[in-house]
Amino acid sequence: MSRAQLPLLRTYAEEVYPTLFGRRCRPEEGRVVFLGAPFDSTTSGIPGQRLAPRRVREASMELETFDPTTGRDSEEADFCDAGDIPLVVDHRVLTEVLGGIAREVLTSGKVLAVCGGDHFVTYPVVKAAAEVFGEVQLVVFDAHLDLRDEYPVRCKYSHATVMRRLVEEVAQLRVVYFRPRAFSREEWSFASSRDNIVIAGDAENLLSSLKEGYKVYVSIDIDYVDPAYAPGVGSPEPLGGTPEELVAALKALVGKRKSEIAGVDIVEVNPLLDAGSTTSALAAKLWAVILRELSAL
Repeated sequence: MSRAQLPLLRTYAEEVYPTLFGRRCRPEEGRVVFLGAPFDSTTSGIPGQRLAPRRVREASMELETFDPTTGRDSEEADFCDAGDIPLVVDHRVLTEVLGGIAREVLTSGKVLAVCGGDHFVTYPVVKAAAEVFGEVQLVVFDAHLDLRDEYPVRCKYSHATVMRRLVEEVAQLRVVYFRPRAFSREEWSFASSRDNIVIAGDAENLLSSLKEGYKVYVSIDIDYVDPAYAPGVGSPEPLGGTPEELVAALKALVGKRKSEIAGVDIVEVNPLLDAGSTTSALAAKLWAVILRELSAL
């Protein structure tokens, strides 16, 4: 693994306490760099996603991390918690700061794991991945498509337009959705008109939809899970999947494409709307699974 220095990351990332699963180390020391992005300025509902990185870390300290079926422990996974980027309130500043760090981390050969924040935090990271690697396929677990052209009124850059902007602005990008369930007519029409957008109905279809030779970035909006399991979200959508279904799909994806995965994010956890930290704990548990799977030989 590269021992390259990461000056931008060390300049911008702020140390936090607690860290994810209690991990403290230098960013250069882990295969995976875990980074908080406390940003919620493009949400169209109740803000509060900026509080998620710290709350997810706090929830992680209360979870057991050993998986007896594999013999692996998340506390021993090959990652480093690099802290948080500074709080910013302008999406253009977020794009500059987070995009710069993402380019630096990805160029060093490491995997970037981003804890959002609203879903717009995906935008600068995927753009950076495309600059570094060229061809990228974005695998999206989300109740929604986020393909609106404007939302709210006259707003081109928001958590509801993030995938639309990426598809329009990144030439060599494929977007593969896993079982979305909330569609506007505008979004469905746009998705249906593009050959670089795929909607997969099950894990087998998801894996078969991925092309060889592309780097993979995985974006998980926590509202993919039914609000019965994840109530702390700004846009709850009924009839969602279970956490077990999501974990099974993630394990299948990482198991088949681990060497191609450039980054992962989990977004849209809103502690202000949560019930007993249920959603933060679920996000922390998902990070435990992802980090164990990425660290597996």
